[in-house]
Amino acid sequence: MDTTDTLTITAVPGTQNIEMTREFDATREQLLKAHMDPELFAQWVGPHGYQMVITRFEPHHGGAYAFEHRNPEGDEFAFRGVFHGEPSVEGFSQTFEFMGAPGEVFYETFTFEDLGNRRTLLRAVSVAPSVEVRDSMVSSMETGVRDGYEKLDAALANL
Repeated sequence: MDTTDTLTITAVPGTQNIEMTREFDATREQLLKAHMDPELFAQWVGPHGYQMVITRFEPHHGGAYAFEHRNPEGDEFAFRGVFHGEPSVEGFSQTFEFMGAPGEVFYETFTFEDLGNRRTLLRAVSVAPSVEVRDSMVSSMETGVRDGYEKLDAALANL
């Protein structure tokens, strides 16, 4: 498989948005499945070396999700959210909340753009409740997102 590590994270100063883009050697259908199938989702989300425990996963309009990451030292980091609209090969929307900062809810949209030759561009846009919250999230997320997408490459290769 060719490397697809083309992650770009854009956070324009003074705005509440974070935009991430990355190409994958996969179809839109495969990327949707990787985001909506709890067994696949658990394989790739989060930093290398972290264990994923999904406690709720209802990928449909109004459905909730919740999961925890456990680092090698045993620290737990919990997250939750709600799906908005019906997920499709076009993409999906959800809220995202880190339980270490309750009430700081992001609204996220994920789109899957067909690039041809079984390649897809994933575009994720997260809107934070404030510029300050966005800035604190950007500084801590790059490693987890990059590691997660590397693991997603491996999961997609097995589909």
